[in-house]
Amino acid sequence: MLGTIYSWSVFRKPLESFFGWSAVESSLPFTVFLLVFALLMPVGGKLMEALGPRKVSLIGGVLVGLGWFLTSLVASLPEPLIFTLIFYGIIAGAGVGIAYGIPISVSSRWIPERRGLAVGLTILGFGLSPLITAPLANYLIYAVGLMNTFAYLGIAFGALLVVLSMPLSFPPEGWTPPSTSAQVVKTRALAELEPKQMVRTLTFYGLWLSYTLGTLGGFTAISLAAKYGQEVVGLTSELSATITGVFAIFNGAGRPFFGYLCDRLGVRKTALISFIVIFAAALLAMQAYTLPPYIISFALLWFVFGGWLAIAPAGTSTFFGLKHLGTNYGIVFTGYGAGALIGPTLASYIQATTGSYSPAFLTTAILAMIGLIVSITTLKPPRNGKKA
Repeated sequence: MLGTIYSWSVFRKPLESFFGWSAVESSLPFTVFLLVFALLMPVGGKLMEALGPRKVSLIGGVLVGLGWFLTSLVASLPEPLIFTLIFYGIIAGAGVGIAYGIPISVSSRWIPERRGLAVGLTILGFGLSPLITAPLANYLIYAVGLMNTFAYLGIAFGALLVVLSMPLSFPPEGWTPPSTSAQVVKTRALAELEPKQMVRTLTFYGLWLSYTLGTLGGFTAISLAAKYGQEVVGLTSELSATITGVFAIFNGAGRPFFGYLCDRLGVRKTALISFIVIFAAALLAMQAYTLPPYIISFALLWFVFGGWLAIAPAGTSTFFGLKHLGTNYGIVFTGYGAGALIGPTLASYIQATTGSYSPAFLTTAILAMIGLIVSITTLKPPRNGKKA
């Protein structure tokens, strides 16, 4: 339910038709949502340390449901776009930002010996969301109308997220996993850096920038998927929504896959692999005029995008420890917000001004090469880690 933001491309053409919005305007709620989502992550981490995971998850769930429901009322308000940005972008985005880090921290503490895979499996649901919500939203838009769709989803999300928050808790004080593997010992020996220590390291800035560049291609693909399929490949809206759901499988699968690679190969090697895949997929997307290259290129971009949602928290816990993971990852996660701000807006602007999607994907390929260089040079354990 938190991941329904990835189904936003299904809403864009109906919103453009309903309100007469431009392509850039229809991308703004998506961008603001993701930016607020990222900015509220550190706040969620701090609240979690003070109130515990269950209460903070409840707060986030209520805000998500409220934001979606209030968005259903914007057609009767004087400035629909402004109020959509407030209700959907800020309120619902804040709810996701507050709640998103909770299951990541919970699973990391319960399964420290396999942090990458544990986190990847946990956020698999977030990535798989469009598999269910994209066709569901598309169906509801035609069955009950665009505004009623926001209302129905808001009520459902608010109620279910409250229920699903109840089991979330941390292990008891002093608890250790029932394992004596070398990886558990290694995890216990990690330096535990506080946020103020973390932000003084080159590793942090390298991880932050890699996160931004690693998610940028995915944000471009997510924001354009349905529109590209209809306008370039010639798909119907129904088939486009269905294929968006298929892309969600790759988005979800990328999380445990790249999390597993982090456990096996390390964070830096996994990051290098991701940027090579982004580069190849972006070049292929420039020529995706028929269904096969369209599916392959966009699926790969969604796959790596999902992967970075596992690489970044695994990197944060590996380089900076588990004790302050909620707050530390919240700070690192602002790199995701930067990708959200740059990716969809830049892609929509380039497409609108050039009349072609190819320049947007060429830009993505160039930025992937920059990400490759950043990962090689900076994704190493911080020098002051042991001392700290």
